[in-house]
Amino acid sequence: HLPFFIVIILITLAVNFAPNILAQNMRQDVPMLSGLLSLVLWVLSMLVSLGAIKISLKIIDKKKAEVADLFNDYPKLLNFVVASILYALIVGIGFILLIVPGVIFGIKYHFYSYLIVDKNMGPLEALKKSGDITKGSKWQLFLLGFACGLVNLVGLLALGIGLFITIPVTMLAYAHVYRKLLGTK
Repeated sequence: HLPFFIVIILITLAVNFAPNILAQNMRQDVPMLSGLLSLVLWVLSMLVSLGAIKISLKIIDKKKAEVADLFNDYPKLLNFVVASILYALIVGIGFILLIVPGVIFGIKYHFYSYLIVDKNMGPLEALKKSGDITKGSKWQLFLLGFACGLVNLVGLLALGIGLFITIPVTMLAYAHVYRKLLGTK
């Protein structure tokens, strides 16, 4: 799936970075429009994040993934945005409480986004279910996150080009682990 993932990564980069450069340049000239553009770009970025999870799950499930999958989960966008804000608050408060709780909360609730995409759950339901499915697996999930971070660091050190291989590998690793945590193949 490497050529497909290269296209997905390029689209994601275009959505996340190119318009932000435009918004930065507009800040001085038209600050109100720049703020609105930044908000729209953030929402678009969230939609692409949903799509990337959907694509990863489809590939793990041996289903055909398409570029359109990056953008067609918009009905779940509001749940995803609300859950992402709650997740950020929970993890942020955990980091304020001496860092370790933030790491634990980050691991515990990490799969909320997969549950929204895969099971069409609401924000609170997805966070709660993520906490349930990660019970007893936090050390393994911590090591997975650490290993994925190292793999992506190696990809970055390979002049950044290696990220075109390491990012898909880590995306699929997390989708695979999510499926295992749910007890499905």
